[in-house]
This record gives sequence, structure tokens and C-alpha cells, in this order.
Amino acid sequence: MKVISLANQKGGCGKSTIIMNLALNFALQKRRVILFDTDPQQSSYETLHVREDKLLKVVAVYSDIYQTLEKYEPYYDYAFIDTPPHDTEIVTISVVCSDLVIIPVQDSPLDIRSTRVTVDLIGKAKLLNPDLKSYFLLSRIQPQTILARELAEILERRYETALLKTQISNRVAYKYSLIYGKSVTEMFGNDTANTEMNNLSEEIVAILNQQG
Repeated sequence: MKVISLANQKGGCGKSTIIMNLALNFALQKRRVILFDTDPQQSSYETLHVREDKLLKVVAVYSDIYQTLEKYEPYYDYAFIDTPPHDTEIVTISVVCSDLVIIPVQDSPLDIRSTRVTVDLIGKAKLLNPDLKSYFLLSRIQPQTILARELAEILERRYETALLKTQISNRVAYKYSLIYGKSVTEMFGNDTANTEMNNLSEEIVAILNQQG
């Protein structure tokens, strides 16, 4: 089972929105998917529980994260972990247990500066899990702007962490679809948001396959 965490200890970066869409996108491609919500606010857990189907399993977990992952490992191909913005202990454990960590960052100088805490935490986690991969993801951006391009370059230079090619734009489709506990893939098949999510899913699979 491959484990993907989304982590940024600064809130408001679209982390839960992205991970729910990713998990649903993977599940719609006939993959066995489980999503762990480790945030006490339970945004992902409560949003997806309005669904009547069993497309993916959603579990709220706030302790014994490693043991819980072990319990479900035989039954799923991919596990996604939605981490809280401020609980360093939970984020650290989730990251150490992961194969891939994605750090969503908005195209704002303040957001880029505040990402240092998360980058440092991942650096320490790699001492325990040397195979851990981490990437930045530009999230909630205004697409095709000079500002987004320049801040992406600053982000990579400042932290020496790779940036995913896919960018997630600030689109109403993401917000609207989650009202019904659905993904943009399900509700807006021809929308740019669906294209973004498909591209992000493909990029993640490619990275995980490189790990062997």
C-alpha cells in the first residue's frame, strides 16, 4: 500500500479539498483507496460521509496512526492522509509513515515564508524514512500569471524541494462538488478542474512508480 500525505502547518491552502478529490479520482480508476482524516475538525471525514456508495473508505484517526495503517494495508492499494494544520506530533507521524508528502502552497509571499516549518519537519522525518519523497504543489492559484511563475521559482530556490508540474487553480468547481461529497471528476468531467486533478493523479502515480 502506497501512502500519500498532504501536509502544511499553515491552514487555508486547500489541503482537504485536494486530498478528497485525489482520493476519489484514484478510486474512480478502480483502485482500492482509503482516506485517513487526522484533523480533529473532521472536514474530509464528514464531507465524504454524505455519499451513499462505498467508492472509498474514510477513517477518522487521531492516535496510533502507524498501527492503523498496518491494519488496513492488506486491503488497499493507496492510502491518503489528511493532516491537521497545527498538531506537529500527528503531522510528524503521518509524514514518517508516508511514501510521498505533498505540500500545498498558495502563490503568496507570506505562504511561501510560513512553509519553512513544514519543510523542516519533513527534513527531520527523512532521517527516519530516507525513501520519503516530498514535493510542493501550487494550490488555489490564479493560473497563467507572472506572479505565480515567479513565486514558484522562489519556492524551489529557497527550500530546494521539487515542485509538481500540475497546479491547482482557484475554481468554484472544487467548492461546489464537495457540497455533495463528490469530486470534480464526477461532477465536471469537461471542466479544467477535472483536467487538473487527472494530471495531478497521473503525476503522483509516476512518482510512486519511480520508487519501485
